Amino acid sequence: MVGRNDPCPCGSGKKYKKCCEGKQQTTALTVFNEEIENVLQTFYTNYPERKDIREFMELVKVWAPKLEKKLHRELVEAVALDEYFFHKRPDIWTGFLKRMEKKLIRPSTIELLKSWTTPIFFIGTVESVEDKYFTAISALDNQAYMIQRESPKPIPIGMRVFSFLLPDGSKQENHVLAVSTLIFFHKEHAISFEDFTASYKASGLTIEEFTQKNHLLLWEGLVENGYEGEEFTPFEQDVLEQVKAFLVEHSIENDKLLVTVEDYLVEQQPTARKAGAIAAGAIRFAQEQNYIDKKFTVKEIADSFGVAASSLNKYYQDLLAFQVKAS
Repeated sequence: MVGRNDPCPCGSGKKYKKCCEGKQQTTALTVFNEEIENVLQTFYTNYPERKDIREFMELVKVWAPKLEKKLHRELVEAVALDEYFFHKRPDIWTGFLKRMEKKLIRPSTIELLKSWTTPIFFIGTVESVEDKYFTAISALDNQAYMIQRESPKPIPIGMRVFSFLLPDGSKQENHVLAVSTLIFFHKEHAISFEDFTASYKASGLTIEEFTQKNHLLLWEGLVENGYEGEEFTPFEQDVLEQVKAFLVEHSIENDKLLVTVEDYLVEQQPTARKAGAIAAGAIRFAQEQNYIDKKFTVKEIADSFGVAASSLNKYYQDLLAFQVKAS
């Protein structure tokens, strides 16, 4: 075994600790994380098995009539699947873990799987965001969790979040990952989380007992409050639709612009009086950044969206500042 102060075996002439030790640790961590991801992917690829499909679909039949008036069938089935695996038939999940333990070699992964037997039902509020994790506070017991980010897309402070959580293997307290569905909700849906929490506190049950019996109650409350599975608020969607309509009208295709505007809306949450002001600012931003080939005057853009040039320029400047901050 190479000591930290020994010459590095790569032949660089440096001490091991100053050369390849960190690289090997990084490689080991990468392999560990890939193995974790493979375990989860294997589960959702192979389950529910054919013999369990009918039982799962019976659960969907109970959930769908209460949710499909607002939610897409795919989302209903996704959240019902978590309910099926972790509340109705946890034996499927725990049985899978035991089988995987016998197939795995790495002791650290086997140890981690032993801590996965009971995923944590989580609803809460985003408190802070870092590169690899975001901190969310549970609405049910005020516990703080560091949840692994699944993408670099912005996560605004104050967003509500739902998921079933598992320890992430980092061995740091309350550092977790989402076992399957990780869903964010805009602040306008906070009342649904508050109502669900109030019902839990009035029930006299433990969190586990209450959520096992009343998971559907959360989604019914969200639907009643107008949730439609949307990623954006109605105002944000209006901005995006106006940008898309302008691009279509002028035969312009530019996904890069749409991604930038989406990130800007989610992270900055601008409070314009008119959605068209932001959309117009986005078109000037795209033009000045050479995202699009066609050229329009500021007046032409402003007139297209029915807004003042001063409003257009405000959000053009905002987008420029956002781009600098994000880069």
